Amino acid sequence: MFQKAQKHGTHIKLAITGPSGAGKTFSALRLARGLAANGRIALIDTENESASLYAGEFDFDVTNVEAPYTIDKLIQPTKYVLNNNYDVLVIDSASHFWNGILDYKTNLDKRGGNSFANWGEANKKYDLLLRAILFSKIHVIVCMRSKMEYILQENDKGKQVPKKVGMAPIMRDGVEYEFTTVFDLDIAHQAQASKDRTQMFSDKIFQLTEQTGAQFREWLSESDISEKKGQAA
Repeated sequence: MFQKAQKHGTHIKLAITGPSGAGKTFSALRLARGLAANGRIALIDTENESASLYAGEFDFDVTNVEAPYTIDKLIQPTKYVLNNNYDVLVIDSASHFWNGILDYKTNLDKRGGNSFANWGEANKKYDLLLRAILFSKIHVIVCMRSKMEYILQENDKGKQVPKKVGMAPIMRDGVEYEFTTVFDLDIAHQAQASKDRTQMFSDKIFQLTEQTGAQFREWLSESDISEKKGQAA
């Protein structure tokens, strides 16, 4: 009934959150390049084709999604990616699909019926979103917009100046628990892991690079080796 617990898994699920201008897309592409190790990268772009601005620096394929952000516009490209030998999928951003689910719930409410029951229907869409991310046999990097807020912070001259910071991601509460690692970016493009099951990035502030992606690859390799040793025993 029970067996010895072992770290295992071949694909990583990562999230990057941050306010507009924090560098989520660029950071995601750097992470993806490190994860792919010369493999193929696909990107679902809901951000008005902004990812294509980096086409000169990164080699990736893109599909541009426009409103309304129905869940099938995530599911169909994901199926294509899985069937065409890509190594990494970047979703930039998933916040639009969450807003699409909220719009779906609002439209159900306008038609009448019980609001609580309507949430049940909307939750089915959210479950499809999670399944596309978590159960796809591919590395997935999900960008999510953060709600923005201004705080007063002392500068190097001792004066209080406003600073834009990202707060909770625009997504269903608790979504961060679904990912292996969640990186929060600030407006200076610095990342900090708010959740990290790998324990490689705890209490660090740094920029996301290809090396970060390579670290995840190495971590997964160690998982595979550990699993094979367990099977041999």
